[in-house]
Amino acid sequence: MNSNLVDFISEKNIVMDLHAETRDDAIHQLALILEKNGSISNSEDFYKDVLYRESLTTTGIGNNIAIPHGKSKSVINSTMLFAKNSKLLDWNSLDGSKVNVIFLMAVPIESKGDEHLKMLAKLSGKLMDDEFVKSIKEAKTTEDILKIIRD
Repeated sequence: MNSNLVDFISEKNIVMDLHAETRDDAIHQLALILEKNGSISNSEDFYKDVLYRESLTTTGIGNNIAIPHGKSKSVINSTMLFAKNSKLLDWNSLDGSKVNVIFLMAVPIESKGDEHLKMLAKLSGKLMDDEFVKSIKEAKTTEDILKIIRD
């Protein structure tokens, strides 16, 4: 498993200036971006699939970070989107913290089951690194994020 986060997050899937008011609003806006970028075919279906996944257990992992994800028939190819929201959002996080750093994963429903686990494993490993987390929180530009996830 020598894939890198940069294999899953492309430049067009980095949003540094999201202005969502709620968790659901954030997921909805990001689904629209994935549809516009050609990663998913139907943002409404994908949005509903991600909300269903949220209803099972929160994806707010603490430290102001959430990793919402959905397996959906509307996903064209597995991808991850990074977003930084302008304000902290309630996300029912495990540690009670609000969220402004979002990694949204989109996986085709037919994927062989482990595609999102590879993405999640790669991301989780990075998120255990305090320097990585500090860097993404302090990043100001798309280029900053690309450099951080490349390293």
